[in-house]
Amino acid sequence: MSYAAPQRYSSRQIALISFAVALHLLLGYALVNGLGRKVVDVLKKPLEVAVIEEVKSLPPPPPPKALPPPPKVAAPPPSFVPQVEVPVAAPTPVITTSKAPTPEPPPVAQAAPAPIAVSVACPNQASVRSKINYPAQAQRMGINSGDVIADFTLTTGGEIRDVVIVKSTNPVFNATVLEAIGKLQCASQGRDAKVRIPFAFRMDN
Repeated sequence: MSYAAPQRYSSRQIALISFAVALHLLLGYALVNGLGRKVVDVLKKPLEVAVIEEVKSLPPPPPPKALPPPPKVAAPPPSFVPQVEVPVAAPTPVITTSKAPTPEPPPVAQAAPAPIAVSVACPNQASVRSKINYPAQAQRMGINSGDVIADFTLTTGGEIRDVVIVKSTNPVFNATVLEAIGKLQCASQGRDAKVRIPFAFRMDN
């Protein structure tokens, strides 16, 4: 190979050489006009890089599980405290020298005295009873007989009071009996006394 012979350049090499020449001319022009400073300032600024990542929607959290209630713990029994027995002295009997009064016996109810017979207290009782007329009302009613017993009080002054019909077979005879007792003449017995007098009514008398 002869180095003295002139080299032939291909079209590709010629294009690369032309680009390099043009680039140098451009850099020279930029330096002259201050364009290079602006490029340097731009290069000095930090580049902000943002990574955009698709946000995936997360599934909703599962609902909380219902926890069973805590077991109930029974309260411990109260501590046993033994009771201290305190001896109690027996009460001293009190002896009194005063004599209790003897209770009086209840009064004995005295029985009421028996009624006095009218023949003893009233001497004219026989004549009064013999003069009694048979009640006309009893005759009209067809009543042929009747019996009446009466009591009265004879005072200490010989007066007759508190006449009471004790027994009567028919009230039709009572008025006649009361009228007859008012005619009696009785003697005082020294005290108030009860006198009983019977009456017997018969149509044949």
